[in-house]
This record gives sequence, structure tokens and C-alpha cells, in this order.
Amino acid sequence: MEVFLKLHARVFLVISVALLIPAFLSVHRAFGQQAGHYIGGATGLENGSTAPPGFFLSFLPVVERVDALKGPGGATIAKPDINVIANMVAYAVTTQKKILGADYGLSVIIPVVNTRFTANLFNASAESAGLSDIYFAPLVFGWEKGNANYTVNYGFYAPSGDFDPASPLNPGLGFWEHQIQAGATYSIGKPKLWNTSFLTTWEINHSKIGLAVTPGPMLTGEYSFGRRFDKYQMNAGIAGYGYKKLSADSGSGINPLLAGITDRSFGIGPEWKYTKLKWRLGFDLRYEQQFAVQAKTSGSVFVIGITYLDLAPPKPKK
Repeated sequence: MEVFLKLHARVFLVISVALLIPAFLSVHRAFGQQAGHYIGGATGLENGSTAPPGFFLSFLPVVERVDALKGPGGATIAKPDINVIANMVAYAVTTQKKILGADYGLSVIIPVVNTRFTANLFNASAESAGLSDIYFAPLVFGWEKGNANYTVNYGFYAPSGDFDPASPLNPGLGFWEHQIQAGATYSIGKPKLWNTSFLTTWEINHSKIGLAVTPGPMLTGEYSFGRRFDKYQMNAGIAGYGYKKLSADSGSGINPLLAGITDRSFGIGPEWKYTKLKWRLGFDLRYEQQFAVQAKTSGSVFVIGITYLDLAPPKPKK
């Protein structure tokens, strides 16, 4: 049970890391704040843990429904109809190598997005599909101590997706971004049935290609609380997040009406996870409704995760 619990508590970092796609693509370029690559609510239960040694292949469809555009004070200024469908393939490896006492791993995420957009504000319709910005994390570290797991990782986004500065709708965001994450998962009590977690994501952005615009730094904090069932194979509970741009977008290309404004959003909803070692599969379903949104789009996010697990055999004890 202890070995399975450790696996269940850590394997879905693959899903946590892999749900990183350009938020709402570049719709914000002309009508709101510049978007970062990370989506609030991308992670949930046990998001402060790393996967155990082995290879992991994940297919991660994400459906993001946008039904409102919020102003700086939170008032609805338009009701667009935006559907973002992202299909991501994530490859992750956790080695048996120890660095500073931590398990060491790396991951890469290849996203393909499809967006259909109509809005009464713009009086137009558009569709965009294609390869988005690829994410690579060369440094993923995980520690375990008692009932707690800790993770710290660094990765970056390369502007590999198509980006046209003159278009309001692109598969890519058109800039390099550094991402740093740190978090922890804690299993409560000796049976380790109840669990809670917290993960912070810091985004540091470069300037956009072909535009005199640099998105401001961003911080997302994601939390969860759940309980394990079915001999620790299932974990169910709630997950939520809070997002805030730490300083305003900069550059001569910023719309004067948006200068000095910083956006924010929050979200919360249920999550269900299930790991079946016999099938070498893990499943994750999560829904979060956004609220208290300012200066950006608002709606809901539905996440599906399917992960193939190829675990490394444990090292023999000396």
C-alpha cells in the first residue's frame, strides 16, 4: 500500500506540468491584457508532488469555454463565444539519479490547439488551428519527507507556434517565457487518506516577436483538498486557483487604454483521479468555474488527463 500511495501521490505531476498552453491564444492582444502561457487551474489534486522514477506519456485534452470579457473593475463589457480546444502530448521521465537528495526528471509538452471565435463586440468570426508553443522542462526535482512531498522545477516556452502580429487570433503567443514552479503535497494522518497541496507558478516573459510589447510577470497559486478511496487508487476532492499579473505590460505597442492595468482571475471546482497499475494507466478529470475576474476573459475550464505509466523497477536495498 505504501508503494502504491507514493505512486498515486506523485504520478500526476506529468499532468500538472503538461497542462501548459497559451491561455486564450492571443485574443487579449487588442482587447485585454497580454496572456501568458500558463492556464490557472491547470493543476489540481496532489500538484505539489513529482512522479516516481519511470517514463510517462500523457494525452491531455483541455476545453476552455469563454463567455465573458471583463473590464478592469470586473464588469462585463462583452459576451463573446470562444472555445479553445487544446490537444497536448506530454513526455516525461523521472530518473533514478539523485541531485541534492531529490529525484531528478525532465519533460516536454507538444500542444496542438483549435480555436473557434465569434463575438458581438468584434462583429466577426474566425478559426485558428495549429501547433502552439512547445514547453521544455530540463529541471524537475522532487523530495519526499514523512507525509510530505515537495517539488521545484524550471522550464521554458519556445515561440514555435504560428504567430502573426497583425492577427488577433494565433496558435502561438509569439514570445519566449521562463517558468518556475514550487509546491508541496501533504498527506494528513497515518492512513494518508486525506491530502492537501499547493503549487506556485511564476512566469517571466520576453518581448513579443514583431511587437513592441512585453507581457508583465505573472503569478498563479493553485490549491487542492481531497480524500483517497478504493485502496488508494482513487482521489476525489476540490481544486482551485488564484492568478494575478504582478506588474503591467510594458512597451510602446501597449494600447493606451490598457496602460498600467493588471489582470486577475480565480477558479474552483471538483476533481476526480484514478490510477490503475494493472493497466498502467492514470486518469484525471477536473472542472473549474472562474470568478472575480478583472481585465481578461472569463468562463470555465474542463481538463481530461490520460497517462501511460512505465515505472522503473525499484533499486535493491543495500
